[in-house]
Amino acid sequence: MAGRLFSFIENGDGVRVTSHDLYEEQKGYGFLDCSTTSVSADRFTGTGGWNLREEAEGKQDFPASLYDTEDGAELLGAGIPLRFRASVPENGTYAVTVIIRGGRDGISGLMLYSGRRNLVKRDLEIMPGEEFTVTYYVQVCPYIPIVGKGPKEDRSIYVTVLNRAGGRARLTGVHIEPAECPVLYIAGDSLVTDYEGLYPYNPIRNFGSWGQNMLQYFNRIAVSDQAHGGLTTNCFRDDGHWNIISENIKPGDIFMMEFGHNDQKRRNLKAFDQYASNLRWYILQIRRKGAFPVIVTSLSRVPGKDENGFFDLLEDYAESCRRVGKELKVPVIDLHSYSFRLWCDMGPDTYPDYFMDTTHTNDYGALLAAKFISEEIRRLEIEPLCAGMNDYAGEAWEPDVSLYPKEEMPGEHSSRLAELKEERPVLPTDLPELPYADCSGIPQEQDLKKAMAGGLLDPCILFFHPFDEMPRGQFLYMFFKAVKVPAGRSYQGRYCDIYKYEFDAGNVQAAWDAGLIDEKTTPEDRFRPDDGLTCGELVSFMVRSLQPETERNMEIEACEEMAAGLGLLWDGYCRESKVNRADCTAALVRLMDC
Repeated sequence: MAGRLFSFIENGDGVRVTSHDLYEEQKGYGFLDCSTTSVSADRFTGTGGWNLREEAEGKQDFPASLYDTEDGAELLGAGIPLRFRASVPENGTYAVTVIIRGGRDGISGLMLYSGRRNLVKRDLEIMPGEEFTVTYYVQVCPYIPIVGKGPKEDRSIYVTVLNRAGGRARLTGVHIEPAECPVLYIAGDSLVTDYEGLYPYNPIRNFGSWGQNMLQYFNRIAVSDQAHGGLTTNCFRDDGHWNIISENIKPGDIFMMEFGHNDQKRRNLKAFDQYASNLRWYILQIRRKGAFPVIVTSLSRVPGKDENGFFDLLEDYAESCRRVGKELKVPVIDLHSYSFRLWCDMGPDTYPDYFMDTTHTNDYGALLAAKFISEEIRRLEIEPLCAGMNDYAGEAWEPDVSLYPKEEMPGEHSSRLAELKEERPVLPTDLPELPYADCSGIPQEQDLKKAMAGGLLDPCILFFHPFDEMPRGQFLYMFFKAVKVPAGRSYQGRYCDIYKYEFDAGNVQAAWDAGLIDEKTTPEDRFRPDDGLTCGELVSFMVRSLQPETERNMEIEACEEMAAGLGLLWDGYCRESKVNRADCTAALVRLMDC
């Protein structure tokens, strides 16, 4: 493909584009309408990673206008993106040059994004009469935005400018041409994935990740973020995301991975066992392709606190990364240690302003993490990343708490931490159909749909494994989504097979404190978190949860009798048989209706 040159001024070089030129497939270029209420099903295709906030939809006085000036196409509207889209004939790497004139009055507070809201430059200030020019590199290749739908092709270059300071956004020229350069492929979960920007833009109430903020630090390296919410080291490979990288990565490229948040919720992916094995597997595969692996340890969640001080449940997974890195001589960027210390130093009056919930960062938190990773690339001299970096070292943003919606401001006697929501899926749960490839047509399908809508299930994974046994430890994680139990104490050491600082420990303590555990099911002081849950144990948990706390010491026979009267027993129920994941989920749906 020969280069494509677009000009947004009279008598400029290349194709003249006016503010009236909206994108059309046949034409292959144009602006995206900032006032449209139509959103693509996957949130990204055709949007440049930006969608209108729900509360702004349908407003007649939408606060934005796009028009032509002598300095280029200009959009006036606080926090509204000016988006240009140009199609390209094939996947591959492209050099994109963007030109923006300062004009008579200059322009400040300008943000420049590429692709799925990948940050290129931020807080630009262009003086009157000056012309700003930047060239960056993008990788156009398939990605999977919706679980179960397979890879999506979107052979487009997106250029977005947005004025964060409330002034004008402007484009003077765009030049696109094929190019060769190393590509940084990013693998991971919801802490790393691309998030849409909702406009009018509000950084304190917008999900963000460090992955989509890395492009700003590179001169001649493209970034392809293939991470996706809800993934483990298994899911990334099994659900098709790895295939995209495997088919596109070439010698000299880089593979950077951050996993752990979801692995620790799976009892079969223990830190020093299958999780570590999977890290090694990715490293071996990448090296065979002549590319370079880099490990990033998991960003810390909001810290917990007990009598010993602050703690984070991901430390074992971070340590596993450090050990594998040392063993196989792979660079390890220890984001976990940095972020955990940072949140602890900030304290609970400050660190909530960097989060959307107890796990996921907003754009403020994402920029902090990205800045640290860029600094570690330099400090550790990780090649070829280090050679491809620019000299940008801008500071991360300080949260502007005035941007909180009024309804989210803490009360007079509460703190921001008290208002912070528990971790929740980053994708919608009110789906018209299940995303799971292995649940179509099974008898429990309608119950699973209700469970998804009720927030019991994860919409981010491809396989549910409906007929596998439900492990007792993993059951509690789902159970406490159906049965709300107040947050209690940190783990007090009741069982010898539960480690205080593992993911399931808090749930086990909550179940014990609430009187939900039949002691006959935990002989020899063992909770047995990896054992399959029996049908009788499930009924015991459910029926006990329906009783006042002082009346929960019930024998299994009494629980079964009450469950039968409430319609909580299912076809094939047998007290000593192991319950599968589908039947367990369906039973919890019925419990929620009691």
